[in-house]
Amino acid sequence: MHEYITINPTLPLVDLHRHLEGSMRLTTAIEVCRKFDLPLPAWNLPDLQKEIWIDEPVADIIKIFPRFDMLRQAFVNEEIIKRVTTECIEDASLEGLDYIELRFSPYFMAELHHLSPQAVTAAVCEAWQESIQKFSIVSRLIVILSRTYGPDLCSIEMDCALSYTDHGVVGVDLAGDEKRWPAHLFKTDFDRARTAGLKVTAHAGEFAGADSIRETIKHLHPQRLGHAVRAIDDPYLMDEIAEKGISIECCPTSNYLTASIPSMKDHPLPVFLKHGIKATLNTDDPAFMGNLTIQKEYQNAKEQMGLSRKELELVQTNGLESVFLSEDEKHQIFFGK
Repeated sequence: MHEYITINPTLPLVDLHRHLEGSMRLTTAIEVCRKFDLPLPAWNLPDLQKEIWIDEPVADIIKIFPRFDMLRQAFVNEEIIKRVTTECIEDASLEGLDYIELRFSPYFMAELHHLSPQAVTAAVCEAWQESIQKFSIVSRLIVILSRTYGPDLCSIEMDCALSYTDHGVVGVDLAGDEKRWPAHLFKTDFDRARTAGLKVTAHAGEFAGADSIRETIKHLHPQRLGHAVRAIDDPYLMDEIAEKGISIECCPTSNYLTASIPSMKDHPLPVFLKHGIKATLNTDDPAFMGNLTIQKEYQNAKEQMGLSRKELELVQTNGLESVFLSEDEKHQIFFGK
């Protein structure tokens, strides 16, 4: 276990909401883009950081997409995908995490270089399997259905998830443009996921209102919600989330930088906790957020949101209770050593 100022060193430290595509080392991006003659706005680390890192709120999320494309162009083949996956798991281990769930969209990673989403998934899962022997951290994988591509392509991504349930994939996520692609359009695929024993999380209430969260709960029946900051607008919805035991994957720095909240002190995490919601802390896309660490996010919760040590420990416990593992796996992995 790991000892930090704001974290209970006797409890495992977890991150449940981290995107593989948003965790690439910039040094790797530079090396790969140079090798394959791909464009970058800068070829040294400090200058590229200035281009990639989001250091102040961006009100129009569309303006952030080119930064993602700068990195995802580096997914030129399965070998690079394996490398990036391995490095992401290694970085999480070096950061002091005991457990991480990395999520990725097979089609988003495959699109620019016309790769097969199945081949992308296979490469990620192969790197995950090899990482078991390399690093002390325990990890699992979540396949994202990128709703922005529409239901047909999302069904292909669901096929990818279902093909690798024995190779690290424990859950599925719905991400992307929640305003234009509401959750009910993807109900059939998420029914397939639950039938296969996969866990469900979904981005909701990040760039749309409380109604988006309510629809997501109704049609997808998630165990967790990503972001869900707009739940704070509806006390009855918060009651429902708490009563159903749905966890919220809070990513405060991300929410601030994407202008989902006006300031860190306005993040609804403290309100969620007081409402009895299992709120957790997570990093989302560290590569775009100054190499954000989970420790920094706990520090933000303490210093900018005013969480007490008891509340911080509750957040840490919530994360542990919300992992996509069975109770037997949790006890064996975290407490059976």
